[in-house]
Amino acid sequence: MIDLKKENLKKFWTPLRIIIGVGLIAVLLWRFNVTTILTHIRQLTFPYTCYACIAYLLFIVVSAWRWQVLLDHKRFTIPFTRTIVIYFIALFFNNLLPTTVGGDVMRVVYTMEKRRADAFATVIVDRILGFVGLFMFALGAVVFLIIDKHQTEFLPFIVIGLIAVILITYVFFSERAYSTISPVIGKIRVFRLGERLNHLHEAATDFGGAWSVIILCVIHSVIIQALLAIAPFFVIRGMGNMDISIVPFFIYVPIINVISMIPVSLNALGVREYSYVLLFERAGLHGETAIAVSLVSFFLIFTLSLLGGVSFIFFRKGSNSAIADRSKEVK
Repeated sequence: MIDLKKENLKKFWTPLRIIIGVGLIAVLLWRFNVTTILTHIRQLTFPYTCYACIAYLLFIVVSAWRWQVLLDHKRFTIPFTRTIVIYFIALFFNNLLPTTVGGDVMRVVYTMEKRRADAFATVIVDRILGFVGLFMFALGAVVFLIIDKHQTEFLPFIVIGLIAVILITYVFFSERAYSTISPVIGKIRVFRLGERLNHLHEAATDFGGAWSVIILCVIHSVIIQALLAIAPFFVIRGMGNMDISIVPFFIYVPIINVISMIPVSLNALGVREYSYVLLFERAGLHGETAIAVSLVSFFLIFTLSLLGGVSFIFFRKGSNSAIADRSKEVK
């Protein structure tokens, strides 16, 4: 009965997210001049497009490096070149599948060998520390807004998010803190979720005392957010806008990344573009320009993720059936 309800919810939720995303884009195209948006996109110059692609490539490399640090701590014997390839594959599946965890599943599939819990732990910790870096960067942006423009509307949202992520991190890493809730979690029988969470915690506890690893990964996360802000800045420069500085991108892009985490639409389609319009108008950017920058930025990173699709075809660990079997195990 539970499985049936879950499947019905999935069948309903995914199309709904697609409809919401398409609807938001349709409203934006109705409100703003489509011809102007296309003109901005056509004005994009090749050199600045390359600069933006380099920034996104560095984002992928640094993200893979952060995960490599965690893999090394768990003594996985995986070379960095392979980690980068696996990360490209994960990015491809993140963009391809209607769920944001598709890429995480692929990362586990390609690394778990006989250590599924450890592989899960590295991916989950990588996610958590990524969120810590994201909210720290966003908090810095909000503090700048408070000091420079006396705007406080984003502060509660970012502070609550950062506190929640830090609390989750503490409970997840701390044996003492987790022991208080472990008996309750262990009673969750649905899909053996309680048992799996307890096993996952056991695999992740040794990260709790590895402060050098945690600090290094948080630094990676901050650099990642900076690169994700620099790339769309190159895009707008490529469209011929030389008036806007890079500062608004460091302020607003992290906030947009936080908003895009809300699973309202597929791949944040429409939500991201609306956020660009609403936030960058504060920097004097016209709506058409903001939409063009958002769409081009997403298209560039989506295009780069296609390298992961090619890698998935030629860079396999075992046969297709073996990978499929492992995917089912992970799920």
